[in-house]
Amino acid sequence: MSMKHPSENRDFPTEQEVSPVERQTYTIVEAAKILGICRAVAYRPGVLPTVKVAGRRLVPKQALERMLAGTPF
Repeated sequence: MSMKHPSENRDFPTEQEVSPVERQTYTIVEAAKILGICRAVAYRPGVLPTVKVAGRRLVPKQALERMLAGTPF
């Protein structure tokens, strides 16, 4: 009887098998650094366009780019 390693019975790819994906969101702290504002200002309601994902507030990359371009987000 041969024993298989548990990783041989998996249905999901390993980190090495997944191609790198460009992030589509930033944390509020990351967005604040990009904009050069303090995080206290970034956390104020309405300052940044945010979405809530799994209980986390994130800033969509496209919305941040539109905001910087001066177009509505």
